[in-house]
Amino acid sequence: MRSYYDVLGVSAQATSDEIKEAYKNKLFAAHPDKSSQSSDNSEVTTLKQAYAILRDAVSRKQYDAEFKHDLKVKGFDVTADGLDVYSLEDFTEDEVDGEYVWFLDCPRCTGHRSMSLTETDLDECGTADGSGGFMIVVQCSTCSLWIKVTYAVADD
Repeated sequence: MRSYYDVLGVSAQATSDEIKEAYKNKLFAAHPDKSSQSSDNSEVTTLKQAYAILRDAVSRKQYDAEFKHDLKVKGFDVTADGLDVYSLEDFTEDEVDGEYVWFLDCPRCTGHRSMSLTETDLDECGTADGSGGFMIVVQCSTCSLWIKVTYAVADD
C-alpha cells in the first residue's frame, strides 16, 4: 500500500516544513508546463490530497491511525519481524470458570473475541521479552493471523 508519505517522498517522521518542501518540489516536477514528460493529472490530484492531509496535525494523526489499521486488516507486516505487536491491555478481560481470560477481536478478520489468552497461557507459555516484561504469540481462531502480545507480571 502506498502511503501519502510515499507520494511526497518523505518519512512518516517528517516535519511540517519538510512535508511542505517536498510537496512544492513534487508539484513543480509534475506540473505539465514544467515537466519534460507528459504528466498525468491524477498525479497532481494525489499530491494535493497527500499535502492536504499531512500538513494539518489533526488530520495527519487520524490518517496515520487509519493507515496503520488498514495495514493490519489487510495482513501487512507492520513491525518487520513478521508479527504485529499488541499489549495485553488491548484485550478485554473477563472471568470464565474461575480463571481470568483476555479476549481481542481479530484486527484482520474482525472475528469477535477470536483471540484469547488465559492466566495459564501467560504463566506457562510466556517468555521474557528482554525489556523486563513478557511476550506470547497467539493465533486468531477464525483466520490465520498470528500476533505477539506483550505483558508485565503483576506484583502479588
